[in-house]
Amino acid sequence: MTPERKVLIYGANGYTGKLVAESLARRRIPFFFAGRSRDKLDAALAIVRDRLGADAWKLDAVVVVVENTMDALLPQLRGCSVVINVAGPFMQVAWPVVEAALQAGCHYIDTTGEQDWVRAIADRYGPAFAERGLLLAPATAFMWTAGALAAEVVLEDPEIDSLDILYQVDNALPSVASTKSFLRMACNDKSQYFLEHGEYKAWQNDVAHEVFAPYRHVKMRAHPWGGGCEPVWFKGRVRNCRVLTVVGDQLIDGILQAIRGFNAQAAGLDQAGREALTNAIGDQINTGEPPKDDVDVQRGVIVVYGQGRTKTTRHVMNLSAAYTWTGEICAESAQRILEGRLERPGFQSAATAFGHRQLIRTFNVGGFCSALPG
Repeated sequence: MTPERKVLIYGANGYTGKLVAESLARRRIPFFFAGRSRDKLDAALAIVRDRLGADAWKLDAVVVVVENTMDALLPQLRGCSVVINVAGPFMQVAWPVVEAALQAGCHYIDTTGEQDWVRAIADRYGPAFAERGLLLAPATAFMWTAGALAAEVVLEDPEIDSLDILYQVDNALPSVASTKSFLRMACNDKSQYFLEHGEYKAWQNDVAHEVFAPYRHVKMRAHPWGGGCEPVWFKGRVRNCRVLTVVGDQLIDGILQAIRGFNAQAAGLDQAGREALTNAIGDQINTGEPPKDDVDVQRGVIVVYGQGRTKTTRHVMNLSAAYTWTGEICAESAQRILEGRLERPGFQSAATAFGHRQLIRTFNVGGFCSALPG
């Protein structure tokens, strides 16, 4: 008997959507493969089927063409349990998906990296989702769920009240949507923050910071990369939280050049003009969809330092294939919802929604991150 179709991927034809679809298929979870273009969806699903190889028989997907409007999305989400939204930049296009999910009684997951989007929907929709027992889980992706998982290990010590988080990824492969989302975060005013004494403070957007990772002998350069979502999730739980990201000098140089170009061109523009400018810059610098990432090429670590009044501690999480891991994080979250294993509804990270130790154990078995300490 075929399981009932309760999951919908929106924006499914993109780079991340195909990875989510592949991960759902390997779990034999039927899903709707949704977006705005039939031709693009059909082509993307063919790629998913090809990647599955001998497991292609597990793929159970129905292509659905849905415009990004409340009127179109609401009837499609009625009857679904989970929508996984992978269409960005989220601050520009994701509002109808969240609103439709709430009205349809559907759990909402997305793969944003945009800190301002996460703050906005937490404030606007968090209480309403919680009241209905629904999950509102933006950034259910390598960035920034992986840092939240590692930070939760550090916060098992009740004395820790400050977090310093570093992402380091070798040979990073930003997708088209990720490039645009990052640029709108990094370039726009008041869109990337850290926590200092419980208050949001803005990073300077055109500066790289020298850092050390514990397993490298040379200094590396890091960028706030939008500020991360950990300062949002941990606000109220810790006093201080900073997130920096190392992606390689060549990419950092290109990003800084793009940001400085934006800063020079954006004077006097209103917010709509600034958003349009970041999209245009993203179109200019993006080289198209990258290949699927590789566990032996796209490797890295997340380092979390914790500090309290009388102690410091550290947790290092090794990682592999960040984008493929994103597909796994989304699929694992959807599976746990379908199985009734959601621990906390409302606005949550995946780490608090499902339990950080349970997720780390699962992803370690899958080869995406290192094991828990001890």
